Amino acid sequence: MLNYRILNTLRRPGLKADEDQNCGSYLVCDQRDKSKTKYVMKIIDLEDFTSLNDFIRDILWYKQLNHQNLMSLRDCFLIDTKLHLVKPYASFGSCSDLLFAHPFGVREQLIAHIMWQLLQALRYLQDRHVMHRGVSSKNIYLCDDGRVLLDNFSHCISMISPFDGKLRRQIYDYTDDLKEELLYLAPEIIFQNAEGYNFKSDVYSLGSVACELANGSNAYLDMPFGHLSMLYAKVQGSEPILLDQTQLTDEMIALSDENSSAYVEEIKKRRYSKEFHSFVKSCVSTRLESRCTVDELLTHPFVKHPKKISNDTQLVAEDMAKLLGSYKEKQITQMSTTIDQILDRSNNEYNSINLSWEF
Repeated sequence: MLNYRILNTLRRPGLKADEDQNCGSYLVCDQRDKSKTKYVMKIIDLEDFTSLNDFIRDILWYKQLNHQNLMSLRDCFLIDTKLHLVKPYASFGSCSDLLFAHPFGVREQLIAHIMWQLLQALRYLQDRHVMHRGVSSKNIYLCDDGRVLLDNFSHCISMISPFDGKLRRQIYDYTDDLKEELLYLAPEIIFQNAEGYNFKSDVYSLGSVACELANGSNAYLDMPFGHLSMLYAKVQGSEPILLDQTQLTDEMIALSDENSSAYVEEIKKRRYSKEFHSFVKSCVSTRLESRCTVDELLTHPFVKHPKKISNDTQLVAEDMAKLLGSYKEKQITQMSTTIDQILDRSNNEYNSINLSWEF
């Protein structure tokens, strides 16, 4: 039996108070742990969901996968109709949270570190013939020890056929759940053509995240006609690019207004390395034959520095700490509360949490 004490309520930046009523996240510690290590407890009311398949599938993947750059699941248990998931605490939040605080983008050196560690995670998954299909900024977390964690395995799919046990070169599966990741999905997944898709589709998503971190927003966000415009752009072969002074055109300057002028001025100041431009191009090419594999990207000059220090976890942590130093963690001002106040809305007290669910 483990007893968790809630320290604070966690909420994504920009999220309204009424948008997470059925799915709360809390900063907790194990009261029996003398080190007072912090964790995140996510509480989900299952009564508000018609299907539990996604949660079960996600939890089963957590049980199967184990890598330093993949999010782990410390505990999973059920109290009444509330599912509790306890995961490591990433003190700097997700890449999406980081961009919320820094809408003009983050430093190239930090992006190189993030890309290097994500490539390790994708390499691990591919060794096990698993596609992630959910590589996006909201699913990538930054820890204070320098680790980058890829989370959300609900979209994962095995390249091994469930029918005959053979390894497939391509898959053709597309579900409505993938709509959550439309901005980051590779064109071949969206097209649903006869050629299918493979591990290179995760590489495309990785490149989209790299662009988003550098530019400050996703290339296909807020287009005039929403997803329709994005789909049309990808059909036409549009590829995300890094926005710096080498890519700034007179047309972009002419179209800028009061709302975008500050961003245009920022673009004028920055100049990304040719290695970074090359890395992104190698990831987001619409032509599969021009898109690099994970193994090829692991030797790319853009991730040369993180690769050199990758064997020393202390050096990685120190280097990441320097880079993240300018991205101060937001202080949570809400008062601490006990677990009884959160779990029990009807005056039934829980003095401890019984871990009764086993998978």
